[in-house]
Amino acid sequence: MATYAYKDANRKNVIYASNAVKEDRNKRFYCPNPNCAAHLYICAVDGSKKAYFRATRKEFPHIPMCSFGPKTVDFEPNQFDESKFVFDNAMDKLFVETDAQKVQKTSENNNQGTVKQHPLRTIKQIYQMCKSKPVTDVYGDKEIGSMILDDRSEYRYPKGCFGSRIVEAIVKGKLYDNGKKQIYLSAPVNSKKYSFVLEFSDEKTYRVIRDEIYNNKDKIIVVAGKWEPSGIYNSFITKVYGRKQITVIKE
Repeated sequence: MATYAYKDANRKNVIYASNAVKEDRNKRFYCPNPNCAAHLYICAVDGSKKAYFRATRKEFPHIPMCSFGPKTVDFEPNQFDESKFVFDNAMDKLFVETDAQKVQKTSENNNQGTVKQHPLRTIKQIYQMCKSKPVTDVYGDKEIGSMILDDRSEYRYPKGCFGSRIVEAIVKGKLYDNGKKQIYLSAPVNSKKYSFVLEFSDEKTYRVIRDEIYNNKDKIIVVAGKWEPSGIYNSFITKVYGRKQITVIKE
C-alpha cells in the first residue's frame, strides 16, 4: 500500500492519504514509484481505519518488486517522536556489533502500560518512514532523499552513494564470495545503476546474513551502510557489523 500518491502522471502534485476525502474515492492516482504505471485508488477513506492507496485495477497493477506494493509500507507516525530523530545518530547506532542470529526487541512503557514515544531506531522503521513520504519531504533533521537511495531519489545521486545512507537494493548476478566474506547487491531496483558490496569481518554474521539474503533473493533487500568507493566504477562498499543493518522486505 502507499500512504501518498500523485494526482498526475508526471508526478508533480502529491496527495496524502491522510488528507483525502470521500470525493476522492473513485479518482485515479499514480504510484510514487516513477517506474511503476500502477493506478492507485484511495481506500478506507470513510474513517473505519487508516486511509491508504492501493492498485485495485487488474489492468494497471504494480510492476514486479515495486516497493509500494500491498504490504511494503506500514508506517505509524504517531508511535514515534520525530522531534528527537537525528538521522546520523540513528544510523551510527546501527553500525555496532550485534548477535548474528537475533536482534532483541525492546519497548518502553510508562506506568499506565501505554507505549512511550521514542525516535525511530531500527532500519525497518527508518525505511518505512522514508517510503511513506516523498523524497522532498523532511523528517527530523533531513530530507527523505538524503536518507535513502531508491528509484525515487536516484536523480539526487548522479556521482554515487557516499556516507551514511539506506539503500533499497536487489540481487543481481553473483551474490557472495565466501573467501572474501562479501555480499553483492545492486541499486536502485529499476536501473541497477550502482553496485554495493557488504563486507564482513565476523564469519558467523556473514553466513547468517548471506543465507537470509540467498533465501530471499527475489525480494527487496534494505541495507544501512556507511558507503565508500570500492575501487571499481559505480561500486560502493560498507562494513556490516551485525543484523541491525539489514532488513528484507517481504510481501
